[in-house]
Amino acid sequence: MRKRRKKGWLFVLLLGLVMVVGVFGVSTFGANSPEEVVELFYEYEQEGDFGDAWELFHSEMKKRFNKTDYIQTKNHVFLGHMEVDTFDVKIGDTDKLNRWRFGKDGPVFQHVYQVEVILTYKSQFGLFDMVFYCYTVEEDGEWKVLWDYNY
Repeated sequence: MRKRRKKGWLFVLLLGLVMVVGVFGVSTFGANSPEEVVELFYEYEQEGDFGDAWELFHSEMKKRFNKTDYIQTKNHVFLGHMEVDTFDVKIGDTDKLNRWRFGKDGPVFQHVYQVEVILTYKSQFGLFDMVFYCYTVEEDGEWKVLWDYNY
């Protein structure tokens, strides 16, 4: 009988592990590549979860956007003015850059990935696509999202 109990506990432990991986598999633990962090960022945005999307920003982006202001602005512009409930996302080409500057006077990053993003909106103004680039770098061992401010 003791052997059955040990096997039962092992089964419960493995089942618990599978459940934990299932729950956390869609968090930043799943962002193992530049493309994955961009995909996760826009999955959150598609769901209107701008707070979790903001968490995937690099610290330099967080300096530009306070979390509360980011959430309110995204809700106001996209959900309010444009009357967009959601949008489609297509991740395009990814290119590795050896050097990239965040804004005219911003820091320079090494080993950056430029990820093409195409967002398709169905809004009160009709159907339109936004094509732009996200940049990803590792910060504290995790991939983080940056936007281009070199203008």
